[in-house]
Amino acid sequence: MPLVLGVALVPGADAAHAQKAKRRGGAVREAWPANAERKAPSTPLVRWLARQVGPTTTAAKRKTRKANVAFAAQSAGGNPLLLIRSFDIPTSDAAYGRLADASYTYDNALATFAFLSVAAKSQAEQLLDQLKALQRTDGSIEYAFNVKTGTSAAQVRAGALAWVGYAALAYKKVYDSTKYDTVIAGVARYLLTLRNAAGLIKGGPDVSWVSTQHNLLAAGFLRDLAAKLGTRGTLGTGLSYTEVNNAANTLGNAILANLIVQEGPLAYFRQGVGDPKIPADVQALGAMYLQDRGDGRAAQVAAYLQQRFYVAPRSVPGIGILSGFRPYSGTGAPDVIWSEGTIQASLALDRTSLLGLSAVAANTAATQIAATFRSSTGPVGADRDSSSEEWGEYHTWGTSAAGSWLLIRAAARQLLFDS
Repeated sequence: MPLVLGVALVPGADAAHAQKAKRRGGAVREAWPANAERKAPSTPLVRWLARQVGPTTTAAKRKTRKANVAFAAQSAGGNPLLLIRSFDIPTSDAAYGRLADASYTYDNALATFAFLSVAAKSQAEQLLDQLKALQRTDGSIEYAFNVKTGTSAAQVRAGALAWVGYAALAYKKVYDSTKYDTVIAGVARYLLTLRNAAGLIKGGPDVSWVSTQHNLLAAGFLRDLAAKLGTRGTLGTGLSYTEVNNAANTLGNAILANLIVQEGPLAYFRQGVGDPKIPADVQALGAMYLQDRGDGRAAQVAAYLQQRFYVAPRSVPGIGILSGFRPYSGTGAPDVIWSEGTIQASLALDRTSLLGLSAVAANTAATQIAATFRSSTGPVGADRDSSSEEWGEYHTWGTSAAGSWLLIRAAARQLLFDS
């Protein structure tokens, strides 16, 4: 997920939520290092990711511990949060004050997937507990928070919400638990209220645009949820297999009718309805979704990703040799090796290798990104800095998303698009 410019995560932002449904509230059980008495993960990258939870300052961390022993507030504002800081920004960087304590909801869901992938159960539960407490009673969760102040962005976005539902479902798969069923059901029901006349899910309640990534994630989440429930299953909230399965199939059909483009022997997903940009992460997620669905175009999309986005090895000052995948293909797209998209491409090409594609170059690129990790500094987000309103913001800072995707990529069990 490229960093979106102009995110407002400042004290007072929650005033915009005055008319929104109340937050669920609830206890947040602390993991290491918030609770120093609990065991630290043994793997360095997992420890680094665990340390990304909570505010940057020591005083705020102490306040976080006190606030989250029993998080019962109906508004997050004023309470520090046990969420993942999205970026590992050097204190000397001009953006430190703006983004050091920023936490994108997507990054928390992704880190949950990563912790579950390496059996870091207490870390996964800490994030899911906090997300559950922040979820509103209508099922919504804002797409970004400030972990120091507890304030949030005003907007709810379908993609971030689908990731949260998927992460809670992953916990249910791994531990066969009903602990986060209310989160799952709330997300599923809220997403279905966002469908438009074409059967696609809008970006949020306040917009009419449609994102392909949002719809792929929602469709995968619903499909995997139906598979977990079984033909006679229901969540404790009464959400039935039939309702979920029908929604998953209808949404999947709408995606294929509106968002995939055939280009000779290849195929690709556009960024959204009426949006011709071609993003790398959408191709990776799309290829995995198609393969899960048994659609032969999985190989065509994966091949498009391989051919149109790959960047050959190049020397990066202060980092070393990196290869990988650009975030977008097309005229004007930033010439950046993007870590998230590269690792996703490695995962997608590895999954589709049985269809005749090679994942060797993508796997090598992911390994090179992993080598940028240091015990106190996260893996780089990109090989160079790039910032524009049109294409988003990329930096060489460490990012939690890169660390999470590396852990997911290396895991023996895959929890995404696996129904």
